[in-house]
Amino acid sequence: MDFNQYVLRQRYEKVKGLGDRLALMKEQIDWEPFRPMVSQVFHDDDEKGGRPHTDEIIVVRAMLLQAWYGLSDEGLEFCAHDRLSFQNFLDFPKSIPDFTTIWKIRERLKDSGIDKLIWGELQRQLDEKGYVVKTGVIQDAAFVEGDFGKKRHCKEKKAKKQGLAVEHTDKQKSHIDKDGTFAVKNGQIHYGYKIHTKPDVDYGFIRDYDVTTASTHDNNIDLVDASDNAAYRDKGYSGKQLNAKNVLDMTMKKAARGRPLTETEKEHNRNISKIRAPGERPFSVIKRVFNGGRTFVKKLDRFSIKEMFVCFAFNLYNLVTQERKRLASAL
Repeated sequence: MDFNQYVLRQRYEKVKGLGDRLALMKEQIDWEPFRPMVSQVFHDDDEKGGRPHTDEIIVVRAMLLQAWYGLSDEGLEFCAHDRLSFQNFLDFPKSIPDFTTIWKIRERLKDSGIDKLIWGELQRQLDEKGYVVKTGVIQDAAFVEGDFGKKRHCKEKKAKKQGLAVEHTDKQKSHIDKDGTFAVKNGQIHYGYKIHTKPDVDYGFIRDYDVTTASTHDNNIDLVDASDNAAYRDKGYSGKQLNAKNVLDMTMKKAARGRPLTETEKEHNRNISKIRAPGERPFSVIKRVFNGGRTFVKKLDRFSIKEMFVCFAFNLYNLVTQERKRLASAL
């Protein structure tokens, strides 16, 4: 530890005394298993020499900070230098990766499929702590709004009415969302993507996730597997059979024209709703606490890896809550 790190750690003690949830989240899991996974995306070679690459644990923690605070890559770099709580979460590194390094590493994690390994290791550690699926799982989906370029969109519509062609510069093309789509729900228009999650009923941890464009219907995604015991789904999944045949299908009933729900079906829906209600918490936390209701990435695969770290971030956030409950119940 050099003198600068010593000074920063001493200054952080005041922040810690005020209550730092980041410090608690840092203590919840074993970070070392992620090191060999992330190291696979670096192209340096110790035998040939060259600059040492960014510490693998710092990479994972930096992307979690980005997810918790809804930061851009540039915003992440600034806050990592500016905030003592961020530096403590990163273990007061001598050098903090710049925003281009974060972008490049995230792209490599995506292209190599390492993000799936990171997610699998997190799930293994949750199971090891005793947070296994018991009662069942809840599947649901939420929109994540994209940036379709309102000014450009209006200009294109006007040109189309006049029979004119609209040409874009290369810079403009790089900012156009290539994968986002439109969807209408409850009279509201959405543009962008969807995050599909599968939290467990007992503890609320996200056990699996998927991403699609906004226009994809919820029932086209089935995250339920054979070990989930029971699946609680809303009316949007009505009529769609589970792929896992041995899992109890607890999907809410949906009325049709000329066929209203019976009292038995209404009672069935009320019972499921009580169990499903906590399944909305991940979306609420992600959108309201993490500021994760919007995305500015322009491709589905880039959206996918960012949402993986958002789900990872929620599970760590929830892990602190569950551990506090354990301690309270033990008193």
